[in-house]
Amino acid sequence: MAKNPTSPLNKAARMLDLVPYLHAHQGIALSTLAQNFGVSESEMNADLTTLWMCGLPGYTPLELIDLSFDSGYVTIRNAQTLESPRSLNKEEAIALLLGLDLVRSALALDRKDLLSNIDVLSQRLRTLIGLQAQLKAEPAIDGSIRSTITTAISSGTSLDIKYHSLYADRISERTILPIEWQNDSFHEYVFAYCDQAQSFRTFRLDRIQSASIAEKKLKPEHLSQGIENPQISYRIRIHSHLRAARELFEFEGEDKELHSGIEKEITSFTAEWMRRMIFSAAASVELLSPESERGDIASSAKALLALYEKE
Repeated sequence: MAKNPTSPLNKAARMLDLVPYLHAHQGIALSTLAQNFGVSESEMNADLTTLWMCGLPGYTPLELIDLSFDSGYVTIRNAQTLESPRSLNKEEAIALLLGLDLVRSALALDRKDLLSNIDVLSQRLRTLIGLQAQLKAEPAIDGSIRSTITTAISSGTSLDIKYHSLYADRISERTILPIEWQNDSFHEYVFAYCDQAQSFRTFRLDRIQSASIAEKKLKPEHLSQGIENPQISYRIRIHSHLRAARELFEFEGEDKELHSGIEKEITSFTAEWMRRMIFSAAASVELLSPESERGDIASSAKALLALYEKE
């Protein structure tokens, strides 16, 4: 069981759960009890000490809960009014229903036993709170895509994917060899070797629109080629907004080293990303090389300007 955050609300909820649990597990070891509730032994000991001073109004020894835990084993008596598990409120039941629906959507269709158990439990929860409507949780990520990628990572299988790239603002079809899962606080990513880019790329999971086993099998030598030259080099000249340019392009240097006309060698994984960076810097940054990208940026800028001139 995961550790519960130490807060008054969680502590109170844990102690309410402790009473029926101890009734069903008389004489349980304190260490086992702490482990089952996901807290340290000292924190569990503090909970039991607090619970020992609880009971019904009157609060004499006749009404207080009778606990014994000095020996390292816990028994409880005289708590019949609290021996039943606490009930779920409507918000808690709805959260469970949505969670069960997400779990159901991620299961394979041949797991009829689990699907049936989820349906029965969901119906019981709806009856408990008097909810007639069928709740539906739409996952941000297709469970079948996640399952396919997980299988490919464990088996070393190549995949054909359709991917929506926000950098290029287009949907592309790629053959990849997934390596590992990565995540930050907000999104999940797949680190993979991309056959089209001939290099390693990171794909955001919720932008993968489909994934299937690829006919083309990527070879190990392809991976070594990608490692040797994973990035594209560019050279830029900074004309103004020096500190903003340093933050945008993330190059090293002190403020005192910055001056108008300074040139920097930088790298990028994709030409699309570099073009967007140059455009976002407006006239404060000039791309010097490679010449082909410089020409593409100039052509794109002229095309955009022409659209405004037609207005």
